[in-house]
Amino acid sequence: MKNKTEIQYAQLRQLLSVSNVSLLTSVSIATILAYVQREVIPFNVIVAWYSFMVLASLLRASQIIIYQRYPSGDAATILGRLTRFRLVILISSQVWGAAGWLLFPAHEPKHQVFLILMLAGMTVGGVVSFSVDLISAIIFSVSVVVPITIRLFTSGEGLFMALGMAMVLYLCFMIMSLLRINRNICDNITLRLEATEREEFVRASEERYRLLLNYSPVGIFHYDTDLVITYCNNRLVDILKRKNESIIGLDMKLLDNQALPSTLRKAFGTQIVHYEGLCCTPFCDADLWLALTCASSRDCNGNIMGGIAIVQDITERKTSEEKINSLAFYDPLTHLPNRRLLMERLHQALSSNTRIGREGALLLIDLDNFKSLNDTLGHHVGDLYLQQIAQRLISCVRKGDTVARLGGDEFVILLETLSGQPMEAATQVRIVGEKILTSLSQPYQLETNEYHSTASVGATLFTGHSLATDELLKQADIAMYQAKKAGRNTVRFFDEKMQERISARFSLEGELRKALGNRQFQLHYQIQVDDSNRAIGAEALIRWNHPLRGMVSPLQFIPLAEETGLILPIGLWVLETACAQLKSWERESSTRDLVLAVNVSAKQFRQAGFVDRVHDAVRRHAINPTRLKLELTESMLVNDIEGIIATMNMLNEIDIQFSMDDFGTGYSSLQYLKRLPLDQLKIDMSFTRDLAVDSDNTIVKTIIAMARSLNLDVIAEGVGTEEQRQLLSSYGCHHYQGYLFGRPVPIKQFEVLVKQGGDRLLSENLHPEDYGLSDDFSPPAGTEEARGNG
Repeated sequence: MKNKTEIQYAQLRQLLSVSNVSLLTSVSIATILAYVQREVIPFNVIVAWYSFMVLASLLRASQIIIYQRYPSGDAATILGRLTRFRLVILISSQVWGAAGWLLFPAHEPKHQVFLILMLAGMTVGGVVSFSVDLISAIIFSVSVVVPITIRLFTSGEGLFMALGMAMVLYLCFMIMSLLRINRNICDNITLRLEATEREEFVRASEERYRLLLNYSPVGIFHYDTDLVITYCNNRLVDILKRKNESIIGLDMKLLDNQALPSTLRKAFGTQIVHYEGLCCTPFCDADLWLALTCASSRDCNGNIMGGIAIVQDITERKTSEEKINSLAFYDPLTHLPNRRLLMERLHQALSSNTRIGREGALLLIDLDNFKSLNDTLGHHVGDLYLQQIAQRLISCVRKGDTVARLGGDEFVILLETLSGQPMEAATQVRIVGEKILTSLSQPYQLETNEYHSTASVGATLFTGHSLATDELLKQADIAMYQAKKAGRNTVRFFDEKMQERISARFSLEGELRKALGNRQFQLHYQIQVDDSNRAIGAEALIRWNHPLRGMVSPLQFIPLAEETGLILPIGLWVLETACAQLKSWERESSTRDLVLAVNVSAKQFRQAGFVDRVHDAVRRHAINPTRLKLELTESMLVNDIEGIIATMNMLNEIDIQFSMDDFGTGYSSLQYLKRLPLDQLKIDMSFTRDLAVDSDNTIVKTIIAMARSLNLDVIAEGVGTEEQRQLLSSYGCHHYQGYLFGRPVPIKQFEVLVKQGGDRLLSENLHPEDYGLSDDFSPPAGTEEARGNG
């Protein structure tokens, strides 16, 4: 139980804090009452009663002024003030109670009711204002209600006696309510005083804790469950050499070194975790080695609310260890890994590549004419040159690759986790090699001398433990000498055949990049007919007419275009050319009803904005969109089927048609197939070619039956003989494409073929050379050319 004096002081403070409002309200109500009752009560009585009310109010006002000037005091002073307050309340309540006799008119019911309501209201106001002190509240309510009640009982009238009884009940209810309210207020005062005492105790404890933290010889910081630092002591500020404001609020999840956040998360468990790690910016401005011990902190319910970490600076010890390690594993001049560390990493790379099925590579770099530099400008300039070489080599490789110095002017680069395909891996190595040659050929500023130099690079690929580490270095060394024999400043692979293939591939890629701008591409068109040999459409097939190579097969350049991303601009060119051709066909009666099929690659179809590009091409060329058919391969459905369906639906809304090309060779699910807005299935040429084989015969029949059940058109490609056409017709397939009806030819020859009513290209009167095709480019009869993108 709190000290009685403190409780009385709290009661007095609360009584006087609301006295301004209650006093003003009391005077206002008294004024209203006197003004209203002046019509039925003698003037001298009103003046006398109102004068006493003003005096009582002045007494209350004086108490408020004294409290405001002298708010505190000892126990006797507080008790005296509380007693005087109760006395003033008694006087004020007596004046209000006197109104029940003096201001009660004999024969004025309205004014009587008004008086009763005003006194009842004052009773409620008094209970609310003085409920903190039970004696003051009871004095006021009894003194106000009892006189008017007696007046009602002594009137002798039944209604007034009933009102008097009601006033008695009202007074009893008010006293009962007052007791409950007072008890709650007193309990609140007690709790508040106890809370204040606890706060003072906690504040003292916090001050002791603050002194302990700030003058601790180790760094300390607190963090919440989101790993945001909420507090740090002065020692941590000194260790990190940063301002307090830049540490508090730091989100440790954003640190470059994620070992620290990982350790702090572990501390949210039951164990205390020890951590040693290098803390880099933005955690600190200098590289520091910190020994850290951390543990989780919990609230009273056992819930983790963060953690606390203790930090010690062990930089000097770790620096000494690093110096010893550097002497053992790093070249002192360039600070690159030496032969010992390179061999360890190469051994690890061999094991890793075996496990994940990836290729790796070693590149041996020899600086051309390095001995002459040393002899003419001195060894100190040669050292400066080697240091610059090391920095340039590091900038040419990925962060996880290794650049090492074997000694003298020989450097080795270890490339890990390359492509699993040898050709692609070799391409990646060639790109790195060319980048190295370009970087090393830039001029060097060696003191006052500008120096130009080149290098020879030998490369060898490895997969797993097929060769020993020393053997790989020998292969790279042999390839490097091949580079020197080839005139230096070049890259050579240990495998000469691979070198030839890589060179050919790079040459073809360079020419392919120029082909679109030089207008070397053209579209050939292969006719599509019905049972009566009537032309119903065509498939647009891209051809590359190289000025030196001649007609380049799509089998050579389309896969390369896919890998390099050139398929996107090429595919857009094909789409634009096809739309322009459809517009041209609309002007001729023989071609205006033809449907033009354009092959679309998976990369092009998934390209952002593909739908807009198709819509824009259709709109700009003002073609009938139902005459444009996009052919999709079945293999496209393996990945992101939902995205493909969404794209097809958007294109279908503008009446673009779709054909499933090479149907039967992929792995499409029938569940997805029925959701695709297809117009046509295209039987793959591999089934058409072998119709005489029972299994292929059954597959073709099944595809045709399935197309019918899905209300889809069906067309067979690769039809090369009349027997194949007749069999397909008997199975229910009535649209055909193949050499039996016409090869892919340029537009002029195609239009001649259409005007002749679908006569076969390979008839007695028409020959491939009539259409600009050479015999050496034409595939064997009964087969289909590889179609490119488009």
